Amino acid sequence: MRQRWLLNLALLLVILVLAALVFSTIEKEENKPESPKLTDIKKEQVQNIRLERADKEAIFLMKDALGFWQMTAPFNLPAKHFYIDRLLQFLSVRDYKQLEGELNLADFKLEPPLASIKFDQLTVAFGNNSPIGYGQRYVQIKEKVYLLTDNLYNIVSGDALAFASLSLLGNNPKITELKMPDYHLILKEGKWTLNSTFSSDEVDTSADAISALIDNWQKASAVSVAPYHADSSAQGEIDITLLDQVLHFSIVSTTPDLVLAQAEKGVQYKFYVNQVDQLLHLPTKSNGKNNDK
Repeated sequence: MRQRWLLNLALLLVILVLAALVFSTIEKEENKPESPKLTDIKKEQVQNIRLERADKEAIFLMKDALGFWQMTAPFNLPAKHFYIDRLLQFLSVRDYKQLEGELNLADFKLEPPLASIKFDQLTVAFGNNSPIGYGQRYVQIKEKVYLLTDNLYNIVSGDALAFASLSLLGNNPKITELKMPDYHLILKEGKWTLNSTFSSDEVDTSADAISALIDNWQKASAVSVAPYHADSSAQGEIDITLLDQVLHFSIVSTTPDLVLAQAEKGVQYKFYVNQVDQLLHLPTKSNGKNNDK
């Protein structure tokens, strides 16, 4: 009986010691001074971003007067907010290791670099992966070389159109005129006027139906953006007048996917097939006889 009591006491002491060690470790981590940010640049201050990639065209990104980011080269399109945020978050990274001593930049593929990002006047060069740290990459900022978690290189070195917004009409679009093969809508004094190849007996021409169609266009978001194929034959043309510009699209296909091309921009947008009715048609009216049943 006494031996069991002593064993229980010993186990309790072990548990208390382990708990004290865990608490001490947590307390040290919490009190550990935070590393300084990788740069002292605030992301809100950045106005221009340039991405240089080996054997690929440079990507130019610019913030406009309203605070929206645009890709200006190699395509002239609204930029994807998520990707811009990923780039800007890099400026305030705290988890990194600075390499000391004399370094041969060529050993880290930093001379010349594999890729680089220029935030206004600050250049970040990307080198090789670390051979010992999984998911770690060498980067150079000014005269210093750092080793940090690699979560940007694939974006920087990837397809330029990955930076293109999937929003078909850009940021906060306001349509004032929509011209499609079967419909022509014009906003006049806050009300929509409609000309259509269909009669009001065939399609729903109510204010709610028209408003829903316009709303679908203003919120239209593609599945993907790809380079325009010039050999694609158009099945119809669409002109959309916004407050500040007119956009022209060609209907490349409606099945198996809806594809809209913007030839002057050199791109085409793919949508799910269910968006054909949402974007290209007003709702059809049910047969009156069926309604009587």
